[in-house]
Amino acid sequence: MTKINGHIGTIFLQIALSMLFIVGGIWTLQSGNGDEISQAIKYIFSGDVSKILCIVFGIIEIIAGVFLFLRLFLNIGTLFDSVLMIIILISWIAAIVIIDFLGYDSLFKNLNGGFLGFLNRFSKHLLVLGAIIRVKNI
Repeated sequence: MTKINGHIGTIFLQIALSMLFIVGGIWTLQSGNGDEISQAIKYIFSGDVSKILCIVFGIIEIIAGVFLFLRLFLNIGTLFDSVLMIIILISWIAAIVIIDFLGYDSLFKNLNGGFLGFLNRFSKHLLVLGAIIRVKNI
């Protein structure tokens, strides 16, 4: 039995998360500015540390996206599934901290959009976190 038989809302969340992570990972691995996480990492760190962290986060994002997509159709072992979902959850929490509290446009820097801009970005990141938690529990 595959997980495709789950609740339609959860399926849409899982598909959206999969696309979000795959695209984010590709952008992070591309040269240039990449996505929010790579921009925040480049703001906090410099040189080789910045490059290595961007590669690590990019790879994690792509693996997470592919895993979430495959998880729709394949019944993955319970322990393996749980470990990967916890890694995805922890990685996203780390991304929230890096982007929203330490990055170039964080709560404490507020360069673009002021406090409302921060709340807008932070609320979107919390929505993704909630989706990860919901999808994790199926």
